[in-house]
Amino acid sequence: MVADTGAQASSVESSGSLTSMQAPLASALTWKVKSSDPLTSLMTINYGSKSLLNRFDGLGAAALRDVNNFSQSVSLLNADPVAGGDQVTLSIKMADGIDVKVNLDSKANSLSLQVSSGSKLGAADRAALAKLADGFQNAIDSMRDGSKLDFTGLLAYDSSLVSSIDVEAKTQFGTMPAQTQTFHVDHAKRSFTSDGPDSKVNVSVDLRQLAGMGNAQQRKVGMDAYLKQFDEAGIRGHANESTLATFKSAFQQMTGMASETTAVSNRPINLSDSDHALLTGLPDFDASMSNTPVASNPMRQNEVDTFSYQVSQSTNISGDSQRNRSISQKRHAHLEASFHESLGATPLALDNSKGPQNYYFKHVSEDRSSDTEIGYHNGMLVRATADEQITRTTQVLKYVMGILTDDSSTPEVSNTRRDLMTPSHLGI
Repeated sequence: MVADTGAQASSVESSGSLTSMQAPLASALTWKVKSSDPLTSLMTINYGSKSLLNRFDGLGAAALRDVNNFSQSVSLLNADPVAGGDQVTLSIKMADGIDVKVNLDSKANSLSLQVSSGSKLGAADRAALAKLADGFQNAIDSMRDGSKLDFTGLLAYDSSLVSSIDVEAKTQFGTMPAQTQTFHVDHAKRSFTSDGPDSKVNVSVDLRQLAGMGNAQQRKVGMDAYLKQFDEAGIRGHANESTLATFKSAFQQMTGMASETTAVSNRPINLSDSDHALLTGLPDFDASMSNTPVASNPMRQNEVDTFSYQVSQSTNISGDSQRNRSISQKRHAHLEASFHESLGATPLALDNSKGPQNYYFKHVSEDRSSDTEIGYHNGMLVRATADEQITRTTQVLKYVMGILTDDSSTPEVSNTRRDLMTPSHLGI
């Protein structure tokens, strides 16, 4: 649930809220309900952990393996309430309409778990939930580090028994704004969001049009191309490394795994291997990442470091038959960023004095559009092209000893068209 575990450890040390962090004596604890059931026993063990991050170890999985209405909390006796902590909420809607919820809450002085179902669960539902247990636990553990997200087990849900899955994780240090992460999956959509004080990440995948999905090799090629594109945008825009890592991890999780319905088109028109070879192999999506603007130069508060990146893909398949079909795949990316760079090898150390005010302040605005068009007439390929347009403007302000010595703006435009009706492009 935490993007930076080191930050939490530092916060804990500085706040002094976890003075001992040693396993508390049983006599110093109080339970909502006196019990020796397995979940209560696990909560008692976890509460004695030296780290708040380990309070949920195995607890999410245990709650799903045998779902029963359950409510328990353990806390220090007569302890004052403490702000902040970790919260995880799992909401599952079963295909028969039953809602199942799991709530975990860990603060410096308390740990609680609630499990509930709207109606009595049958054997099939219980088995489907039990199969999600490890996946839920892996999701909880991975959300502590946004660069290593793992929703694989939840994405492999049994759609005949489960309609949708939602996970929300919140982490808060004292009274600071919370870091919130959400995951959602159903038959039509997958999504992940991360919203916190420093950055925002969003990846939303459309599962309604899956005919364009390729095989494993084609998906890998498409994935590698997108990840390279993201890295390049991160370099040009000076993206925060943590934000970029979370974005890439979320993108891989949401777009990279084929669902059980991937291979089946919901249209009477199916694509050939040659068609797939010309497309990205990935499902359609909308995604974005951004960093909170920062005025890093106290002498010029109007010079704000920013980074914002949006990327999307949409595929349209039309035609009156398999022999007369048209495929269009459009991709778009927009980068908007501004940042400070040192004039030389000396690292930036901007303050209110003129001495360190030797730097470039750059602003980059970039649009990248790609359009692949494929057409068949009477079963014959008659059109296969790929158009790409890149428009970029880079403005550079140069300061020496706090004095503006240069102001330049460089526009760039690139237009290319490729004929894809060649054996190499068609995979022949």
